[in-house]
Amino acid sequence: MDSEFQLLREFDFANATPHLWVFKDSRSPEKFRAFYVQTETDLNQQFKTFVNTEIDRITEHSPYSYIAQTNENSCLTLDPSTTNFSNLKLLVDRLETEHRIDNSNDLKGANGYVVKYISNGVTVYAVKRSTTSWKTSYPRKYINMVFSNGELSGVADNSFSIEKNFDFYVINNVAFIANKRGFESSMKYREAYSQAFTQLQENPSFSNLFSDLEPIIDYVGTNSMQLRRMGVVEEKGIYTSPNFITNLMAVNTARGWGLNFDSENSTIIPCAETTSIILQVLLDHRLMSEITANIYDVPDAVQV
Repeated sequence: MDSEFQLLREFDFANATPHLWVFKDSRSPEKFRAFYVQTETDLNQQFKTFVNTEIDRITEHSPYSYIAQTNENSCLTLDPSTTNFSNLKLLVDRLETEHRIDNSNDLKGANGYVVKYISNGVTVYAVKRSTTSWKTSYPRKYINMVFSNGELSGVADNSFSIEKNFDFYVINNVAFIANKRGFESSMKYREAYSQAFTQLQENPSFSNLFSDLEPIIDYVGTNSMQLRRMGVVEEKGIYTSPNFITNLMAVNTARGWGLNFDSENSTIIPCAETTSIILQVLLDHRLMSEITANIYDVPDAVQV
């Protein structure tokens, strides 16, 4: 990841050739429909200027997880082949001249856009989900006006706006995610964590940990953050490690965490009072400082 991150940071956007593609969702196996949009020199220069500013802002990266977050200077890394981006890439790698739009109608209803930056045989794909600023006309209840020569004039405005940032970038086989919400929305990545808890309940390695799953199910409910956390539980799978229950029982006794166990069946007895602690344990987010011996519940953790 570090080498690709350095490659992204050092990419020559100023001398790259940008190609703008817009995409729409599709129910077909391809997932998307994509159209190439011819852009003039001044707009291309603006594409190159603002992406440089954005890349300069991002100085660190960490692995993507369902609960990982970014700050103003960070991004998250992910293998794009695990997302719908692979489908989108096939479309935007086609010959531009054969898929160029003919009129602005093809821009309406776009779910997002990709700017391909090509320089010295290397391509950076910069992807943005469409927002409310992406529109080819204002609603009919508004009159579009322009102030010129000391007066306001009504105009037929078919313009639209592009934000000066991207949700994520792909170079080689690594995605660098600057806006997690935008990435998950455009790539439909939310579906994965929403399904994870259902899969966990059907997995005997997980369900057999408990005397009763209902308190866990009630605690998680349909809360998106709790579903994200259960997705991370499934990914980490620490409950499958050898002697997990035995080790947990010993630590629980030593630290006084208050968890309850059926020692005869070697299962956890969850209840409303202990479910949050159980989730922290399954996330491996109840950690002890080796310096102070203090124990902390942390929202996320990166192994070093």
